[in-house]
Amino acid sequence: MKKKPLVSIITPTYNHEKYIAKCIESVIAQTYDNWEMIIIDDGSTDKTPDIIAKYDEDRIKYYRQKNKGIWKLNETYNKALKHANGELIAILEGDDFWPHDKLEKQITCFERRDVVLTWGVVGITNSNGNIIKFFPDNPEYLLNKSHVELFKKVLHENVIPAVTVMTTKDSLLKIGGFKQTDYTPFVDYPTWLNLGKIGNFCFSGEVLGYWRRHSTQISQKKDIELGLAGRRYALEFYMNLPDNFKKSLNINLKELKKYHNNIIAGKYFHSGRQALYYKNWEQARKMFIKALDYGDYPMKIKALNGILFSILKLNIEWLNFILKMPPL
Repeated sequence: MKKKPLVSIITPTYNHEKYIAKCIESVIAQTYDNWEMIIIDDGSTDKTPDIIAKYDEDRIKYYRQKNKGIWKLNETYNKALKHANGELIAILEGDDFWPHDKLEKQITCFERRDVVLTWGVVGITNSNGNIIKFFPDNPEYLLNKSHVELFKKVLHENVIPAVTVMTTKDSLLKIGGFKQTDYTPFVDYPTWLNLGKIGNFCFSGEVLGYWRRHSTQISQKKDIELGLAGRRYALEFYMNLPDNFKKSLNINLKELKKYHNNIIAGKYFHSGRQALYYKNWEQARKMFIKALDYGDYPMKIKALNGILFSILKLNIEWLNFILKMPPL
């Protein structure tokens, strides 16, 4: 690898007029300067194109297309990949942003020739860009792990925030580009898992991106549906792995399914808490029953308490505070 390889930054955007300036400026401010930013505008109907046009920067390439939406995200991402000239690819969606030294810190991971993907800690912010929390909150458990250990963790759940990712163009081309199925309205999880079959992962404990949480995001509106799609993909992906790969992971389908089921139960339980908070008692009960169906024994106990509180028409948050559960 060259000492200063070109990094192609893929930036899909749609109606991000409130956020795209911060996104672009976080790239321009990078301490590592050998980059190009490929912005694919998925038919924005707001002022996003006008804001992008204000930046007189040769390294920014702007492409506008008719709206394809989330079910054809792979086409949008792969269009950007086709235009990418760099040997390294980074992901930065139009409503997210980076710390100024993200590229400089991360690029060193590729001094190892076996690495196909690196990622790090993400700062989750509110719509104004103020940090709410970091994920993972205990990154130490991912440091200095073997590829098998990291891959196993990713197979259990998507712990790779796209805004922190850097990968190689060659490895993406080798797997056929960014991946998406007809039931996954996202490309990140399928793509990471497929990359993990052909090379090694490298986790950095550094904060490498900021993911902005706001009300217009699909991930905010359809968290449970996205979780169910991720569960289905992980289980199908595992079943199609070669037997020797499965053996190296030292897990079976039953264990994997149980792990994913508990993640889904947690999402239903969280939704039930929200419904209780807003006094939507019937909706809360439905969500807690779902959590009861999917969850393990400790989750079932919490779900039963939730069902009881929904029947009594009481808020459960005081109990969750005592149990030291994360706030809504």
